[in-house]
This record gives sequence, C-alpha cells and structure tokens, in this order.
Amino acid sequence: MANAQPLQVNIIYLFQENEANYYTNPLLTPPSNAGVAGIELGVADSNTTGKFLRQQFAFSTLKLPDFPNDSPINWSNYDLNNQLLLVDLDSAMLRSLVRYNGTLTQPALIINVSNRDNALRQEICSSSLFHTTPSFAQITDALGQWLLSKRLSNIFLIDGDTLEDSDWVNSFKRTAKRYKINITTEKKWTFNTDLRRTVSQDIPLFTQTSTPYDVVVVADVHQQFGQYVPYNTFYPRPVVGTAGLVADTWHPSIEQWGAKQLQNRFNDLHQRYMEQADFDAYVAVRSIAYAVQQTKGIDALDLATYMRSEQFQLAAYKGRKLTFRDFNGQLRMPIELTHPLGLVARAPQTGFMHPISELDTLGFDRREVCQ
Repeated sequence: MANAQPLQVNIIYLFQENEANYYTNPLLTPPSNAGVAGIELGVADSNTTGKFLRQQFAFSTLKLPDFPNDSPINWSNYDLNNQLLLVDLDSAMLRSLVRYNGTLTQPALIINVSNRDNALRQEICSSSLFHTTPSFAQITDALGQWLLSKRLSNIFLIDGDTLEDSDWVNSFKRTAKRYKINITTEKKWTFNTDLRRTVSQDIPLFTQTSTPYDVVVVADVHQQFGQYVPYNTFYPRPVVGTAGLVADTWHPSIEQWGAKQLQNRFNDLHQRYMEQADFDAYVAVRSIAYAVQQTKGIDALDLATYMRSEQFQLAAYKGRKLTFRDFNGQLRMPIELTHPLGLVARAPQTGFMHPISELDTLGFDRREVCQ
C-alpha cells in the first residue's frame, strides 16, 4: 500500500471564445486569464492537501470551436463520460451539454463557473449540474436587501442594451417586487456618443426627472457606460448595481477568515488581485477536491451526490461553510457589497430570515424551481 499510485483527479475547463469586447474603459477589461487563474490556484491548493492523502489534482483546457446558431454541436465527438467539467458556456450551449450529459451511462459532473442566467437555476434541475457563480437573482437580492435596510425605496433604473443587461433588469424587477421597492422611473440606455467627452452634459440630462428619486440602479453588465453615472446624476444620489455599489462574490479588499492568505497566494502566483471570476472558478475546484477527499474516489455521480448532501460543507474564506442547494445545484454563499476600493456590507443583511438558511434569502428558493 505504501507504493500505491496517487489517485489522479483530472479536471477539464470547457469554454467558448468570449463575445466581442464591449468595454470602453481599458481599466475595466477583464484579465486575459480571468477564471483560469482561479482554477490554477485551486489545483495548487488541492495538491497541498492531496499529497498527504495520495491524491493528485490536475486540469486541462478544452476550447469549443465556433458554431453558428443553426448548427448544433455534436457532443459525441468529445469523451465526456465520467468527466469532471468546469464550464464557461453561454446558456444555449450549456443547456445542450446538460441534455447530452443526461443520455450518458456515466454522466459527467458539470460545474458552471461563469453563467449567471436565472433560467439555468429555475428550469434545469439535473443532479449533475452545479453553479459556483451566483445567479443574477442572488446578486440583485443582495442589492435589494441593502436598499431596504437603508430605506431607499424609490428607484431610477437604467437598462443597458445587451441581452445580459435585460436579464439583470428582469432579475432586479423580481427583487423589487419581493422587497416592495418602487421603480419610479426606468430608462433604456441609447447613447452612442463618447461619454468621456460629454459625460457632464449627457448623464444629468438623462437622469433628470420632475420628482426626486432615492437611488440610481444601473444595469450595465459589460461596463459600456455605467462607470460614468456615479457623481453625474441630476440629483446627487447613490448609484448601485453594476456600477457604484456592486454586489458580487469577491473583492481584493476582503481579508477576514483567512482571505488575506488566499489573496496573497493568488497574487504570488499571478501578480494581480483575485477577481470574482477567479474566485468562482477557485471554489469549483475546491468543491471537487473536498468531495474527492471525503468520498475517496473520482466517480462523477458519487461526487455529485455527496456535493448535494448535507455532509458537504466547504470552507471558502466566507466566514461560514458553503453548501449547494439540493434542488438546483446553486452554491449558497454570502454576497459582498463593495465600492471600487473597499467592502461596504455583506448580504444577507441582518434581519432577513429563512427556515433553512438565511443564505436562501438570496436567489431562488425551492418553490421557485422546476415547477
């Protein structure tokens, strides 16, 4: 037994080429290794423990070719049986993968590390699909709780011009209904001018209303205009959403519960700060590693079953153990509310209660899924 070979745990990062770059400000352009950098640190951390348990973790990347919308991918060209997959795919491609995975005699374990589409959590209840990136609903509920706690109930909502912006807006409207927040004004962003030259004229005019509002909520997932809204609104009001006060899973200023050491390890490895995409992918790797350590195997179905069980409790620098919702595979986690240089608050806010976990006040509950 002393000479037994280590258990080899191979993880595949399956991804598509990202869409065209929307970013107008180079300071907001994601790093070229966003997400993958988190996987690399996750594998390194897993091997630190794994060497004592005779477990060896490794990962490889698999880039999908471009497919026209009317030409579906042939998944049988790929060996997916019993694989451990971290996926960065659009909604249509992810749905296609999950459907194919359901036909396999040995389905793969699939962890979505990037797609925040609410419908993926409401309509797909495959026992092999997990999400370590939050849904838009978790993000907007975190913002909604903060707005409610601050008694900011009259909203000026700015809707961007991409599909993801529309998804974000629809999610926020669900949140507003949930917490009885009034959207008094909603406007679609239609400007195509260079705001760097006209921001002081265009934004005040765009946000002018006859009746003052309490706060401006910006839905600009791809950062085309949102960064110009704070401090330029017609009324001097706070800005939240995808600009100003932002809700997400991670921020470089987080230092509690051992997070400072995580930040330092990431910086040593990649010479930059850890971002939310990195953290979401890092947690996916650590989820697999913890399940492997507990089950002492690499069977994808066994790992998926354990990850959905009450025994799975992942330490992930959040001040509490994280678990997956057994009804849709979404990772329960606190959501950080931050401005560019610091942490402001954390959701769930104090006073928001749930019979199972207050973390389930963020995003979809069991009754909202797979009806």
